Amino acid sequence: MSYFSGQGRVYLAARDSNGNPLALRWVGNVPDLKISLSVETIEHKESYSGQRLTDLQLIKSKDGEFSCTLEELSAENLELSLFGVTSAVTSGSVTAETLSAGITEGETRLLARQFVSSVVVTDSSATPKTLPAAQYTVHEAQGAITFNDITAGGPYVQPFKVDYAYGAAKTTAMFRSAQPEVWLRFDGINTADGNKPVIVDLYRVAINPTKDLSLISDELQRFELSGRVLADVTKPSTGSLGQFGRLILQAA
Repeated sequence: MSYFSGQGRVYLAARDSNGNPLALRWVGNVPDLKISLSVETIEHKESYSGQRLTDLQLIKSKDGEFSCTLEELSAENLELSLFGVTSAVTSGSVTAETLSAGITEGETRLLARQFVSSVVVTDSSATPKTLPAAQYTVHEAQGAITFNDITAGGPYVQPFKVDYAYGAAKTTAMFRSAQPEVWLRFDGINTADGNKPVIVDLYRVAINPTKDLSLISDELQRFELSGRVLADVTKPSTGSLGQFGRLILQAA
């Protein structure tokens, strides 16, 4: 008798034109992984016994779903869960970025870049005046400026212009890609049976967008990655691999 309590790593991979996995990517710690299989059936009831008994069940279709809980907020995981496209931003500098006119004291305005430093604000006078740094607050990470005082040392002519440096970043734009299809590999162990290996492959998984990406909480945040297990018709239905997936246990 062998009981099961699983742990292990979840890998995802893009598929080539033949349905084979490309480079495997570990998605990080996964505290929960589930696979659900289902069938759609037609049932027939006889009409001669007086009991209307079901005497036939015919399978119309076979389906599967998977879900896992992700804990690593990486750009690659976000791309899948948000149908996103990630762009790499290299560090650099901006000269004379123009803010919209009409700024009043206490207002916060966004810059085009984030992770900023070396900020200098000037006005639009014929001979530009530089605002003293004490008159505004720079929010470096979000790339924003709060104007605390725009009168001292003035008068100033708007629009204000900003010179600054910015750091490297990764930007993931939501709903920019088609629905991703991936190969899933669970490289697991059975902790209830001497850590024997357990391997599960799902050949073709269509990823769903995440339903809930909680951003404020007192707890470590998790988000769900789920998808539909589709048939991989590049594999024969009668072959040893099947068309949906496989579970592999080490022979005794």
